[in-house]
Amino acid sequence: MLRFPLPASDLEQRRLGRHPGGVQESKLSPVSVRHWLRGCLPAVWLQVWLGALAGSTGNPAPVGQPIAEAVRISGPTLDLKQLGARGDGLHNDSAAFRAAAEQIQRAGGGRLIIPPGVYVVGEQVHEDGKFPYYRAQPIFSVKNVDGLVIEGRGATLRLAPGLRFGSFDKLTGQPFHPKPGGFTDPAYAARVGSMLQIHRSRNVVIRNLELDGNSGSLILGGYFGDVGRQLHAFGIELYNNSNVVVENVYTHHHGLDGILIGWHGLKEADPPTPHTLINVVSEYNARQGLSWVGGRGLRAYRCKFNHTGRGAFASAPGAGLDIEAEESICRDGYFEDCEFVNNIGCAMVADSGDGGYTRFVRCTFWGVSTWSTWSAKPALLYEDSKIYGSAVHGFGSTNAALATRYLRCHFEDKDYGTNGVHRSAALIECASRGDNITYEDCTVIAHKTRSFWFDNANGRKVVRGCRIIHRYQPADGDFVALFRGAHIEHTRFEEDYPPETTTRYRIEAQRVTLGPSVVVTGPCVRWGGRTGLISP
Repeated sequence: MLRFPLPASDLEQRRLGRHPGGVQESKLSPVSVRHWLRGCLPAVWLQVWLGALAGSTGNPAPVGQPIAEAVRISGPTLDLKQLGARGDGLHNDSAAFRAAAEQIQRAGGGRLIIPPGVYVVGEQVHEDGKFPYYRAQPIFSVKNVDGLVIEGRGATLRLAPGLRFGSFDKLTGQPFHPKPGGFTDPAYAARVGSMLQIHRSRNVVIRNLELDGNSGSLILGGYFGDVGRQLHAFGIELYNNSNVVVENVYTHHHGLDGILIGWHGLKEADPPTPHTLINVVSEYNARQGLSWVGGRGLRAYRCKFNHTGRGAFASAPGAGLDIEAEESICRDGYFEDCEFVNNIGCAMVADSGDGGYTRFVRCTFWGVSTWSTWSAKPALLYEDSKIYGSAVHGFGSTNAALATRYLRCHFEDKDYGTNGVHRSAALIECASRGDNITYEDCTVIAHKTRSFWFDNANGRKVVRGCRIIHRYQPADGDFVALFRGAHIEHTRFEEDYPPETTTRYRIEAQRVTLGPSVVVTGPCVRWGGRTGLISP
């Protein structure tokens, strides 16, 4: 039996684009968090005490405050170093993590204390006549436990260098490059697995850890799946769990996702499956900061899902957040004071599966290479958020609660440093059918593209109480905003052009109804040749 990977002596020199940030101090949210957690977590296992912050909003969904938790467990309390781990950044400590998982698994729960240090983890083995050529060994993997605490105390788990990832020849172990069109032969799949894999469990806390996927030190094979390398390489993999808290975790440079949360087979009538993320930073991962592929009741406070695809390599979709139910549903999502910035794909995408149903409060979306928000699923609500770069799509419905809504948001095509910003035909581009896609009390600042592009008259989108500022200068006589199928009221169209500007631009409107107080300040931008108060 051959064991991989290579020694870790040159690990630091081979890392690519590692962010110097680390674990942050926990500062969570409001009174309703206390009520929600007490309602869903049995006191015999998990007791959560929350100190209210001044200025708590008391909204129906949680809104952030300090948290400390104590978990009562029936299983052992284990110190990883007493199981043989060194934590010196050189020796591979996978065996100690497996030993801890085995003891906790047998007991049905337990507490794992990981003292400060750098723990190299991750192994692949090869056995003649068995496929794939490189077979990943588990690191920490448990299932069906009730009451589990993984306490990092600032420790780092770092993936060992030299692991293979992608498609490799099943006979020779050499990189294999399939023909385009999709490739899923499992005999060629080299995975690295998950650092922390927890399935079918409840009352779980993971905190105070750094999980370094070390993607710059992977040895890459060909693509696997539809595009990129769609193979297991997670920081945290959570499937079919409930009552989970992940706090103060920095998970980065993984070959797939920083965090995956899913629930196979969840139905509309099933009870909640609560997961809470607090001060989690998930960045520089290849495919996603966070993949939410199933569950009911995901909460995230002061988290960052940034820079996906900006590490060693990238795989589609490359998003900060992907809401994509797989053989399941995604319901009752809530993100507060979170970031989705500088990802190679969309900042947030909700496009496939039975999902959507998420509220974003005071979040920042920054689309650099492509869209800031891709909102093609029901019940996506954005409140008091900043959206930089073009936003696309919307879900229309006669039921206003299911339609995409932006309330008190700020839209702007503002560059992300020297990386720029994504500009499409307009800052807000929506060719979706259906009614009640709403932009209310928003500010829209269009520097180098049009402000709006509503290009589907089969529906009634709503622009209400907005302030729209045009700085974009196309050819003389061209349009700076397009509305087909909309209702506009209490909205002000302003402009900010150099004083010497003599060109004229227009607002193109077709099948548009006007309510009161629609004003075009002019003189350069006009509505049907008019400025001032535009009569219905």
